[in-house]
Amino acid sequence: MNGYGELMSALTQHGYLLLADISGYTSFVAGTELEHSQEILADLLGTICEQIESVLTIHKLEGDAVFAYVPQEKIARGEMLLEIIEATYSAFRDKQVSMRHATTCTCKACVNIPTLDLKFILHHGNYILQDIRGMREIVGSDVNIAHRLLKNKVGEATGWQAYALFTEAVLHHLEAELKDEHIGVEAYEHLGEVKTHSINLNDWYQAMVNERKVFLSDEEADIVFHVDFATPLSVTWEWFQNPAKRNITMGGMVHWYAGDRPKGRLGRGASNHCDHGKSVSTETVLDWKPFEYSTIESLENGRKMFVETDRFASLPDGGTRLTVTVKASFRLPRWIRKPICRFIMINVQHYDKLLLNAASIAAKDYEMRKIESDSGGNPRHD
Repeated sequence: MNGYGELMSALTQHGYLLLADISGYTSFVAGTELEHSQEILADLLGTICEQIESVLTIHKLEGDAVFAYVPQEKIARGEMLLEIIEATYSAFRDKQVSMRHATTCTCKACVNIPTLDLKFILHHGNYILQDIRGMREIVGSDVNIAHRLLKNKVGEATGWQAYALFTEAVLHHLEAELKDEHIGVEAYEHLGEVKTHSINLNDWYQAMVNERKVFLSDEEADIVFHVDFATPLSVTWEWFQNPAKRNITMGGMVHWYAGDRPKGRLGRGASNHCDHGKSVSTETVLDWKPFEYSTIESLENGRKMFVETDRFASLPDGGTRLTVTVKASFRLPRWIRKPICRFIMINVQHYDKLLLNAASIAAKDYEMRKIESDSGGNPRHD
């Protein structure tokens, strides 16, 4: 292989390519005041970037779209990419509502904020990062496919304005099952046919809003733990939601493994199990908002034991504050239940020490991976 071929081979990466595109923006700009429409776009794009960059590297802003990527070896659990899409869409919708409520402006741009929506394209393939005159560019046929998929027939076939489109190639790597999906085929000159699977994000968002919220506050809890992690929010979230990583932090004393996945993936209604001795522990997800909080109910041999809400919040230094609120399910007066819960969590399960151990292991692993990434010449941001 000649020097050029070796260089190209060395630069070839395999990973995920994500596009988040604001739907309806062209007509929005055409019919509204330019100054306000650009301010609205900047706010919405900022919200999208803030969510996406917790997991992926943002390559560039492309008008009303965000293009990002991440090497496949950095995603240990494929479902995490579905979670970041849902978290980004939820943040986008929440931002729309807050922007509209925060202004008294009656210009067309401000009034028509609710007409905007968001769609995602997620593909997996090969790409090359090139430096041209000091500018970094990402190229390859799979990059072209991802961008061509922005023009698709999903909206025409379904009437959806907000959706996430996944290629067959990416679903193979995610190892995730989609519910209520629309399956289609897109064809492009020189690129051939691409089979796609899409889900309606607006339906998902409405279901999430309508579902009963299960959130244990500090005031309701029998015991509260606060632990600061040196790792970013997305990394901390992964250490808690991935059973394999949790086993590492617990020093091999237990073995958690995936249980039921009624929606094809981790989320509300899903469960994890742990066999230890003659006992079987089960935790079932009662509520779930990726990268913000999750609430579980734990059972021991089928008997309800605790309800726990884990809250994740970014810190100014780039770390994450984890707040764990726990309430025992025993049918006892609170003045009796609370000390029993505290005794079990601290003196029996040593949960406070396990949380500190998790923070220490996560930090060491994160630093090691950063060193490996830096030595390979792959910076976090372009």
